[in-house]
Amino acid sequence: MRDQSELLEWVSACRVGNARAQRKLFKHFYSCVMAICMRYAGNSDEADDMLNDGFLKVFSNLDKYEDSGSFEAWMKRVVRNAALDYRRKYDNRVDIVDIDELSDSQMTDYHINDAISKMSSQEMVNMIQQLPPVTRTVFNLFVFEGFSHGEIAQQLNITENTSAWHVNNARKRLKSAINQYDNE
Repeated sequence: MRDQSELLEWVSACRVGNARAQRKLFKHFYSCVMAICMRYAGNSDEADDMLNDGFLKVFSNLDKYEDSGSFEAWMKRVVRNAALDYRRKYDNRVDIVDIDELSDSQMTDYHINDAISKMSSQEMVNMIQQLPPVTRTVFNLFVFEGFSHGEIAQQLNITENTSAWHVNNARKRLKSAINQYDNE
């Protein structure tokens, strides 16, 4: 990891359109930004589009970054928001489910499966990518980004109950996929 002062030098150079500094930032943060995009994308082509949109927004909004905070945290937030914008643009439907209609058995917490320890991170990402787009988005916001159901509901214009349903639906689908993986 580069020290903060070197990153700030790159950011300053990017603000004045220095293509070399832009390449340095892109290369330096490519892996962590691509990991975010892969979690929200349905496939690698979508992830590439999200990545490009994210970096475009980073570079075009550098004037909004305050040099006192963590650049990486700011950049990840911008990229995550770009991924959410992509999801909104291409997934204009939201499944609405009333959580009160679900049976208790559907709401049961699942125990960690031993198969997870045998899986690579890419295999887990592939399983997450198989989730329906809205479910995948809600799951990512809840599990990886740490948003509450209230915050997710506000961002995606859904109810908190619908957010909770999508998280539980993702867990159910992932449990099934992991069990299938374990049986192969």
